[in-house]
Amino acid sequence: MLITSLPNSPDLTLPEIEISLDRHTLLKRRWRATAADGTDLALDLEEPVSHDATVAVTDSARYVVKQRPEAVLIIPLPESTDDAARLGWFFGNQHLPVEVRPDCLLVEDLPTLAEAIHRNHISHRRGNEIFQADPHSRSAGHGHGHDHGHAHSHDEHVHSHGGHEHSHGDHEH
Repeated sequence: MLITSLPNSPDLTLPEIEISLDRHTLLKRRWRATAADGTDLALDLEEPVSHDATVAVTDSARYVVKQRPEAVLIIPLPESTDDAARLGWFFGNQHLPVEVRPDCLLVEDLPTLAEAIHRNHISHRRGNEIFQADPHSRSAGHGHGHDHGHAHSHDEHVHSHGGHEHSHGDHEH
């Protein structure tokens, strides 16, 4: 079944047929999958779909995307604003996708990241959850195996951020 657009106002009373996908596939706008009933699907959409999206409707059912849980590190948010700022600084410098929840952060369970978290004495636990990184977190949608480069030098230049300026002189990335 080729799907090139999502259904308008699908009938939510129809039974769901699950399409189980990993997070990386959901970041794409074109993919193939087999639904729980054995139906082969090919999607070619303008934008990627998300967990719980209805992608097709028949007379008797709705085909619904379900993101598979994955191994994650769960980092509780500290009560201290200073500790929260340090935590934000640490994860911002990792340039990895992050999901922000009201009481914790979720990041992909990567061995090198887990080691860095442990080395920095950051409280965490392992889990298996649906990981939906903030679309604005660094590289959340760019897991396609190539680099777009870094288009400018950090040799002394100045730029403005909301009313204040700062320079990038002697530092490395």
